[in-house]
Amino acid sequence: MGRNLQTNRNHFSYVWLPYVAALTGIIFSILIWYHLPTKIIDTLTDSYPWIILVLGICVSVLTGFAIQLVQLTHERKRSYEKINENFKKEIGERIHAEETKQKLEKALLQGQKLQAIGTLAGGIAHDFNNILYAIIGYAELAREDIPQDGLAHKNLGKVLEGCKRGQELVARILMFSRRQHHDFKPVNVKETIEGALGLLRPTIPASVSIQLESVDKDIVMLGDQTQLHQIIVNLINNAVDAMDGEGTVNIRLSDVSSSDEIFSQFPNAIQGRYCKLEVSDTGHGMDQTTMARIFEPFFTTKEVGKGTGLGLATVHTILKEHQGEILVESQLGSGSTFTLLLPEYLMENQNGQNTTS
Repeated sequence: MGRNLQTNRNHFSYVWLPYVAALTGIIFSILIWYHLPTKIIDTLTDSYPWIILVLGICVSVLTGFAIQLVQLTHERKRSYEKINENFKKEIGERIHAEETKQKLEKALLQGQKLQAIGTLAGGIAHDFNNILYAIIGYAELAREDIPQDGLAHKNLGKVLEGCKRGQELVARILMFSRRQHHDFKPVNVKETIEGALGLLRPTIPASVSIQLESVDKDIVMLGDQTQLHQIIVNLINNAVDAMDGEGTVNIRLSDVSSSDEIFSQFPNAIQGRYCKLEVSDTGHGMDQTTMARIFEPFFTTKEVGKGTGLGLATVHTILKEHQGEILVESQLGSGSTFTLLLPEYLMENQNGQNTTS
């Protein structure tokens, strides 16, 4: 209230300044005319004092007009500046709205594409699974009638091994093609990452260095530990393949709030605190065409027989089941960075405050 009163006073003084200046000049001219020394008046003609008075009044009025003209110019300048600011703000809001619309349309198109491919893949996987069951059944029956030390027995064993790998592939396709209802539990993200790295390091070439950076406190999310483990394994294997077996994989774990600038990329993200997981490599990177398709099932840049194209598609599906988001940044020759955002699990402590458990 005090600030508004001070503003009103300043505005009142600003408006009346020309009139005050003109009136002050007129009064000052009259006083000069009235108090002129008598001797000086006597030596002048009778009209000179009145000329001085009129000139003083004119100068005072012109001064008032000049001050008012300066004020009007200043106000017009401020008005133009305000219009320009509003115009820039409106343009910025329209650009932001258009970018948000394009992102939503792109996400919707990607979701529809994945859903259509997932439905097709799920149907094929079911039929293929039935064929595998028949092959496995007849192969096991045939092995019972063949001596175990025979070549046919060993060959049928190879058939069963191939069928089991086919069943694993079918299971991955089915997991991608349908949303499963899991009994999510609190998961310590840092411990899960360390556990996954412990299993991966023996299988990774010695020329590949893996570095883990994490905040000191525990970060907990509500989810499926096995699926989180699968995300980490897929991303690290993908990074190792992108570096041709030589380079550095950096893993950074931190927590951010939904007010962070990275969430401008995800207009549909829910409010709250998030676990931020970054996996970057020093590989050959990707171009824009490849980046636009990396989450499509069965899309791979590897040689025939060296990749199923389901790794990143599975990562994308698991993240969506956990209400998470993923962002990919890459340039040819500069490596790639996958940024994952997963909602943190908060529970109320005894004082009723939200804390990470």
